[in-house]
Amino acid sequence: MRALVLLTLACGWGESCCAEIFIEHVFPPCIQPGQTTHITLVGSDLQDATALWTTLPTGSVKSQWIRSDETGVTFAVEIPSDARPGLYGLRVATPSGLSNVHLFAVDDLPIVVESETAGAKAGTAEIGPSNNSLDRAQAVAIPAVVVGTSPASDIDCYAIEVTAGQRVSFEVVGNRLGKAFDPLVKIFDSNGRSVIERDNDVGLFFDNRFEHTFKEAGRHYVRLTDTRYHGSRHWTYMLRMGRFPAARVAIPSTVQAGAHAVLHFPELGTGRREFEVPANLQGARFFFGLRRDGDEGSAWFPLSVSRLTNAMESEPNNMQMSATPATVPCNLHGSIDGPGDEDWFAMYLRKGDRLVFRSETQTIGSPADLELVLFGPGEKELRRSDDSSFDDAKFTLTAPADGKYHLQVSEVVRKGGPAYAYRVEVQRRQPALQLTSQIGRLAIPRGTRQPLPLTLARTDFGGPVILSLVGAPTGMTLRETTIPAGENAVTNALVVDPATPVGVYTVQVKASGTTGDSTAEAIARTLPLIDRNPTGRGPHGEAFELREDQRRLPPSLLDRIAVVVLPESPYDFEVMPKLVTLPRYVHADLQIQTQLGPHFEGPVSFVLRGGMLEANRLQAPTVTTEVSTATSERSLVTAKLVSGVNTPLTRHRVTITGTAIQDGRTIHLTRTFELETKIAFSPAAESSQITLHPGETVKLKIAANRIFPFDGSLAISPVAPDGLILPNNIEFVQGQTHVTVELKVATDFKSGKYTVMLPAAARIGKFSERNDGGKLEVIVKEKE
Repeated sequence: MRALVLLTLACGWGESCCAEIFIEHVFPPCIQPGQTTHITLVGSDLQDATALWTTLPTGSVKSQWIRSDETGVTFAVEIPSDARPGLYGLRVATPSGLSNVHLFAVDDLPIVVESETAGAKAGTAEIGPSNNSLDRAQAVAIPAVVVGTSPASDIDCYAIEVTAGQRVSFEVVGNRLGKAFDPLVKIFDSNGRSVIERDNDVGLFFDNRFEHTFKEAGRHYVRLTDTRYHGSRHWTYMLRMGRFPAARVAIPSTVQAGAHAVLHFPELGTGRREFEVPANLQGARFFFGLRRDGDEGSAWFPLSVSRLTNAMESEPNNMQMSATPATVPCNLHGSIDGPGDEDWFAMYLRKGDRLVFRSETQTIGSPADLELVLFGPGEKELRRSDDSSFDDAKFTLTAPADGKYHLQVSEVVRKGGPAYAYRVEVQRRQPALQLTSQIGRLAIPRGTRQPLPLTLARTDFGGPVILSLVGAPTGMTLRETTIPAGENAVTNALVVDPATPVGVYTVQVKASGTTGDSTAEAIARTLPLIDRNPTGRGPHGEAFELREDQRRLPPSLLDRIAVVVLPESPYDFEVMPKLVTLPRYVHADLQIQTQLGPHFEGPVSFVLRGGMLEANRLQAPTVTTEVSTATSERSLVTAKLVSGVNTPLTRHRVTITGTAIQDGRTIHLTRTFELETKIAFSPAAESSQITLHPGETVKLKIAANRIFPFDGSLAISPVAPDGLILPNNIEFVQGQTHVTVELKVATDFKSGKYTVMLPAAARIGKFSERNDGGKLEVIVKEKE
């Protein structure tokens, strides 16, 4: 079953807390294809907005600034009539940088604004005419997508007119906009009697999508609220009503670029759709919009582009003897049609075939929680896999023999239904790369750089990896273009030439490597946070795991980085040294050398972040900092890092962000260094190994090995085998760097190799510290 994963959340590289350009909500939260939609972005420091960045295809969005004030900014946005419906991301650019990412939808239903929101004053708590009871319900002509907000304890009611036997689809998009909204829909007849109630549809997070056939004609009421009556004026929603497919999964869920595809929709019975997949489709995942003849709007389904062929289950295949044949490598597709259903697939493998089996349900909108069981020739069970953490079931196999193998696909708790679709990718194991960017946005003044930390996961590939940019303008480059063999991380940087045009860009980082006849490639993945409070909360208010609406983002957000190139910065700086060693319970210094441009005198302030410098749940940072501001008269400043209680012994990267203001523009530059925390002393003998004879005595010189600035007293309490004789206590007074003691071997001591432990203790301020790592190897030999 899906395990609970606890996350410690600190300010991310790309979501720096230093810049508070923040979008709290977008209204309306959807844009209509082929029309101009005025959208208002509400948040902080948005009044100087200059442009929008979106994850729609490059060049497909036309936006024009309309107005702005201290509460937000309004843009007129136009997208093509053939824009794919679904969920996307946007950011706003200002002269100071880029905002957080916020989600919005492309929807082809007519937009109707909730009366309370339509009459509200933007950026305030004021609302328009109330629609919080059935007798005050706002009349809506369907089809429509009603856009509104859901503050705490809010109830929104809408009145619709239907005919007897009319089928109407309903959908709420709220939680999928990246907020903690848990919508509940109740429909009442004209007499106020409950007709239907709908909460969550698994696969749509806490949102829902369903269809209802009305028995009686006349006025009906749709009531929408949060199930807990929680809310915020920044929680927006889309209430979609009309004739559109009330389904959420498509089979197959993978298509081949440039090929003819046929999709089936098990929740819609015999419905199918054929289409030509564009050869130049951007991204590995995308939304497919289904709008049937007679529909008034679309439903969108997540699909993936794959090079593998598709093998569709063929019922009946719920027994091994009737298994659906498949040829690997391939994608296996099907659905757990009902409670207790099993699907079986048969495949021939050769001895030594190395395969990876990986299932997907959650990412395709399915509620299924799969268990995979693989049987080899002779019906011997070889593998059994449920999901792990937040991932679906997967396993690897090296075929032990030639023959027919059978894969059993079932639901862990034996649930099922048309929506319980799945995909199992069966891929030959081969060299592969997975590149991850720790940031999703960068603001870079011309003529300087910003850090771009990358991590690399390797599969059967240990060689050097070449890095390159996709979609970057002239003059934008990577500082490091290679990850050396065997290494899995690089603190890279994106460098912008002084001649690079100012503007907003979408870039990707590509990794590639060659081994033998195989080439492995990957585009860097990102996971930007959407909400200001992206997690659940523990019993004492501590940050818990990321909510599903923060983990499972629209596909267009996951493989690209937003970059805004800004005019030149009036300052720059570097840090020294690149590795700072911090003795635990003491302090260490970092030098910051600042260069100020002409006609700029500062000040430049600095903030250090990352790892031990951040709060861990409810625990305060274990390392604190003190740093001065830089000015034209003080270009070299010192940052002091102070180790406190419970400081762990570790090494990690730290960011230091400089901030200056010039002519109303805020300029942030970030540099990095490594911080390593060590015990402030590590006594050791000058030689780690000595050879003695029984009865021999030797002078042993021991160094205190303190780390500056610790200079206090410390004591060693040697632990040695009987017959190796040392003082019971070896003391270093303050400032003493070495002591010399006698080590004696008993005359009847046996030959052999022995270890003498040199545990040390000291008082550092108000803390007691120990280092048990010191040791000496003693070899005792008989005299020849």
